[in-house]
Amino acid sequence: MAEKDWAEAWSTNQIGFHQDKTSTYLERFADDVWGTSMGRVFVPLCGKSLDLVFLADRASNVVGVEFVEQAVQDFFSERARTPSVSNDGPTRYVADQYTVFAADFFAVTRDDLGEIDAVFDRASMVALEPETRARYAAHMAAILPAGAKTLLLTFTYDQTVVDGPPFSVPSEEIHRLYGDAFDIEHLDTRDVLNDVFRERGLDAMTESAHVLTRR
Repeated sequence: MAEKDWAEAWSTNQIGFHQDKTSTYLERFADDVWGTSMGRVFVPLCGKSLDLVFLADRASNVVGVEFVEQAVQDFFSERARTPSVSNDGPTRYVADQYTVFAADFFAVTRDDLGEIDAVFDRASMVALEPETRARYAAHMAAILPAGAKTLLLTFTYDQTVVDGPPFSVPSEEIHRLYGDAFDIEHLDTRDVLNDVFRERGLDAMTESAHVLTRR
């Protein structure tokens, strides 16, 4: 999907990809991956995810990036918060411990983000087409300091039957894209095939969790 398509999805409220609950994997693995005190956590392509709220209970600061500005505005509105808005550099909305950039992910630099301790990638890598994923992984390596831990969630399925997003990102691609700059640990894989994807022709679909530690 092009950026205009994502923007149109938000403007017409066609946001079936938005989850109305916290990620099960996040709830299950957060303390094991990062401990109970996370410092500064980054959520790329965050939309208005409730994962931000879960992370705010454990982190000193939660930083998100979402290029559809309406999604950023909706997040703060639904939290009954009135953020300050800065246009000095990438547009940023700030309220309490939340900072959310309404900007292109690739335009946000390490200086913009500050020192990141943790990353939660639930719906970012899998939203990107194959030709963009290498650039994405390289940018993640550039903005993260040594020791930062990413909890990365991905799907695997037969993409000759169903196209993304969410796209299929198998384990071997994770190692190919991140292996030069990150240590990679597989945490878990589970069956997530549901009626929606079964009706579209799939007979298998899994979700996997990996931890990526910046060297």
